[in-house]
Amino acid sequence: MNFLIHGEPAKKENIMRGTDKLNIFINWSIDNYLSLVLIIVMAIGSIFVLIQWNSSIKIRRTEFLDEIINKLWFDENMAKTMHIIDNNPSWYTEDFHKSYSGLGYQIDKLLSYFDFICYLHFIKNLKSNEFSVIRYEIDRACASPSVQAYLWNLYHFSNKIEAGCSFMYIIDYGIKENIIDREFKNNNENLFNKYMKF
Repeated sequence: MNFLIHGEPAKKENIMRGTDKLNIFINWSIDNYLSLVLIIVMAIGSIFVLIQWNSSIKIRRTEFLDEIINKLWFDENMAKTMHIIDNNPSWYTEDFHKSYSGLGYQIDKLLSYFDFICYLHFIKNLKSNEFSVIRYEIDRACASPSVQAYLWNLYHFSNKIEAGCSFMYIIDYGIKENIIDREFKNNNENLFNKYMKF
């Protein structure tokens, strides 16, 4: 009897070699079969654990983003401060630094929060699609003339006393996105009024 392999008659030795490969399982002991079954079960279990872990990570990331959004949008003080930044382009004046008023505290709190979010985005703990959910608010804050003037004064004052500026991540983000002038880090008094001693 002739068998065809790839259109040619098969030789008896080729057919026998193929059946030898199947005979490997015939010579196995029960231990070998149990080991194979155990390996298969472990592989399936590992895949299941990986799927569950991935799902758990997504849920935690979603909860974390929800916390950020809730604090930003539904915290009454944060919302009021954002309203001031949006609707009062000249809140930052020479009098701002004369006393640490409630407004100064609220502005620092909001900018610190935005700076932290920019930091998380910078170190890739917030993915681009997650960051985009709150990007609008950060962009609005960076575009505010008073925020820019305040950050500019803080940045140059910090440089003078050789201390790190507390809002570097939001400053770098604003410059990178062309919201804040690229000359920001230069001590150019034509950009903003100088209200701090540097």
